[in-house]
Amino acid sequence: MNKATAHENYTVSVLQRLSARGERDAIVAGARRISGTEAVTAVLRFAAALRRRGVAEGDGVALFVENSPEALLLQLAVHFAGCRMVFVPPEPGTSELEALIRRADVTMLLFDPVFEDRTSRIAEQVDLAHLFSIGASSLTADFLAAASDSAPLSLNEAADGRHIMTLLYTGGTTGLPKLVVHGSGSYDGYLRTSDAYADGAPADRAMLIGTLVTHTSGHAAFLVGALSGHTIVLLRTFDAGTALAVMDRERVSRMIVVTPMLYELLDHPDCLPGRFPALTHLLYGGAAASPPRLRQAIERLGPVLHQIYAASETGLVAELTPAEHDLQRPESLTSCGRPGPGVDVELRDEDGTAVPVGQLGELYVRSPTVMECYWNDPERTAEVLDGAGWFRSGDIGRQDESGYLYLVDRARDIIVTGRTADNVYSRLLDDFLAAHPALKDGAAIGLPGADDKESVHVVLVPHDPARAPDLARLTREIVDALGDLYTPASYSIADSLPRTAVGKTDKKALRASLLTART
Repeated sequence: MNKATAHENYTVSVLQRLSARGERDAIVAGARRISGTEAVTAVLRFAAALRRRGVAEGDGVALFVENSPEALLLQLAVHFAGCRMVFVPPEPGTSELEALIRRADVTMLLFDPVFEDRTSRIAEQVDLAHLFSIGASSLTADFLAAASDSAPLSLNEAADGRHIMTLLYTGGTTGLPKLVVHGSGSYDGYLRTSDAYADGAPADRAMLIGTLVTHTSGHAAFLVGALSGHTIVLLRTFDAGTALAVMDRERVSRMIVVTPMLYELLDHPDCLPGRFPALTHLLYGGAAASPPRLRQAIERLGPVLHQIYAASETGLVAELTPAEHDLQRPESLTSCGRPGPGVDVELRDEDGTAVPVGQLGELYVRSPTVMECYWNDPERTAEVLDGAGWFRSGDIGRQDESGYLYLVDRARDIIVTGRTADNVYSRLLDDFLAAHPALKDGAAIGLPGADDKESVHVVLVPHDPARAPDLARLTREIVDALGDLYTPASYSIADSLPRTAVGKTDKKALRASLLTART
């Protein structure tokens, strides 16, 4: 079993596993195939180059990258050198990224040349001691070229594990983004998790990563996959047809996607039953999946679905294994699973009191992988994290007698109509819309009305844009399925719904656009 003390650096364990692969593939990315030996040498050269340029332990090194082997190996190098890693996601606007980098106290920014224009604008506004591209760029020097002249460090030159720290962006208003802090305790959790992924797996196992490696899902998948002896198969960007071809060619045994990616795979004509016999686990998460789509996936891909319920602040909360996606128990497809190893959960009412089994409450989580804090933000940290280590998730759900969790909404997405003491849980209406044969997608939000009450508004994305659904009939179907309280007060038609980085419907953006249109 892999173990690490508080003083050990987890990257040493990862490099040892990569080194054990020798000349066998460790990373596959398109036509590129990188052996274990090559990967280790690259990491140790990158770490040496960081130190040679005066980046000290505890300094912030930001990665503004797309998926590439260098993006993976630089993550290890930053932590091997004892630096604070700051992930810069590509989705926010430039002003938000400027605020993120400024707030994160970044010393060095490493960027993918595809982001050269945005990086140039950021560098004009933020004082950076060091700026390098990862590859040729007209803006600044190439870090890869500089690292090629560096003698690699040795494994015994790893920084003390107590310096390990990663900052993850979770959004926020411009000027004050939330930055989740994870330390060495979270990485010790990856060491423990990797043992379960190695058990019983074939010797030629391969893990395909379809999500961004600068988001929690892709970052964690890389570490757990490398530690458990998988060849890491990396997509630069996600395309369903490419993903299916790579799954076939590389005999992928595990893959990780967000829920909309799963839907794209299922909608592709090449996703044929029996085509992927090597696939044992398709891990999905980031957003709730509709039961009809999960049934379709099981019928198409076999008993391989593995739901991960996690968040940037908490790490793994719960999982629903392939065996627990049970078509004979349809209610299983509405669950997000049981708490993961070492995870404690409680459902509490508005007063913070635990509710009985089966009743709705807000989910609180405590585990070794819960964040340490929001970076330099004690007030917002205190709002969600108490002295006993309990994190207030904002998710509303219930837990049954067998320990399975069922989420019904985000607390901020509950629609308060004021018509009764009950609330409208938008997730239930979203699931109904996702299963409707005339709709490609749909979402329910609350729009403000009189006396601080909200009305239920439904946004529809039809399969055929030229044929709008019969709204009167749809309303009757909603009421029959969910009750009078869920009667929509208004509808709108859209070509698509805005998405967050992990594939959730961005209801904040959707609500803002509707209010702007109303004004």
